[in-house]
Amino acid sequence: MFPRLLIITFVSLFIAMTSQAWAQGVYSAGPNVIVNNSAGFDPYASQGVQGGVDLFGSGYAPMGQGISDRLWIRGEYLYWTTDGMDTPPLVTTSPSGTAQTQAGVLGEPGTGVLFGGGELNDGGQSGFRAQAGFWVTSQGTFAIEGEYFALLGNDDQFSAAGNGSPLLSRPFFDTTNDRESAQLISYPGIVHGGLNITSDTDLQSAMVNVRAALIPTFGDCQHYGEPDRVDWIVGYRNLRLKDRLSFSETLESQRSGSPGTIAASEQFRTENRFDGLQLGIIHKVAMNRASLESTLRVAVGNNSQRVNISGDTAITKLGVIQTFPGGLLTQTSNLGSYREEDFTMIPELGVTLGVRVTSWFHATLGYSLLYFPNVVRAADQIDSNVNPNLIPEPSNPVTGSLQPRFRLVETDYWAHGLSFGGQLQF
Repeated sequence: MFPRLLIITFVSLFIAMTSQAWAQGVYSAGPNVIVNNSAGFDPYASQGVQGGVDLFGSGYAPMGQGISDRLWIRGEYLYWTTDGMDTPPLVTTSPSGTAQTQAGVLGEPGTGVLFGGGELNDGGQSGFRAQAGFWVTSQGTFAIEGEYFALLGNDDQFSAAGNGSPLLSRPFFDTTNDRESAQLISYPGIVHGGLNITSDTDLQSAMVNVRAALIPTFGDCQHYGEPDRVDWIVGYRNLRLKDRLSFSETLESQRSGSPGTIAASEQFRTENRFDGLQLGIIHKVAMNRASLESTLRVAVGNNSQRVNISGDTAITKLGVIQTFPGGLLTQTSNLGSYREEDFTMIPELGVTLGVRVTSWFHATLGYSLLYFPNVVRAADQIDSNVNPNLIPEPSNPVTGSLQPRFRLVETDYWAHGLSFGGQLQF
């Protein structure tokens, strides 16, 4: 329901902005009326140029013919809130004295979740955005612009170890015996060990657009302070969303009749790479030394989804090392690389307030909302249903169901937040 309402909202905004632009275009279709504007002289406008006003009362001056006169560059710091990855419980604990068969098992009395069971990599994160554009025509009716932004990584970490205390476990559902179970990491007289879990998410976007005036300027001129205008944009957009969730554990057996160590690593990685056509509209309103710019962009194209599941276990007994593929959640039943293609639509809404500090520098404050549907996230690819007979162990007979299984799971992703920066206007 939420994606449908969001799309309807974007379409409604698009229609409203277009209608307003059409109305302004109709009213401005009459003859160009120019009068002296000495009373409304802008101290930040170019000196020595005669000013005037058009039908809407905006001051204007001829645009320079040099390349630098039609160039703008904007840099911004981003602080956005992003959607996290939903994870099952990954690490559990139990009170001291809990029976071995109940330690860390979900649903048993006293079992607590130390990590997982919620969202990872959510909340606020920093980033940056750079934009640049050039008006090809001196009338300001046609431009080429580019934009790149990146969020500088959002990550979560967990680390724990024990020599029998505290009790530590990795929970899973035992498909062979049809019950909740757990792999022990730290339990007195059985095993000592430690576990590290790391996760990170990165978002990047690059685009190149052609920008054309829906409402042309009057003659060979530009308004003081960048006048009210509406522009169409069409171009190419690339968007990448990457996730990684890694496990690293070391175990040392405390059983006198079965000494040895185990070192295991597991990793879930996903990448969503979107390439497509971008369409949009920009509406800019001049307010003396300030301006308000609203942007609606919709990109339509292909999202290439990639999932990589890897893992290995090294078991050392009596000085002999044996290496096996897989671990606990990554086994021969789901190891590998997987790829899918999905047609999708990515809307983005932005509002930017600009304040003219000097004739060439504008301070900016903005808000953006980005919605990326049908993406694959690393944590969503975890299958907690495990056949213990597939867990790497020389004495384990390979029998029973092939679980965990790989099932490509899609979800929706959103990111929104504020931007602070400035624009150099040449």
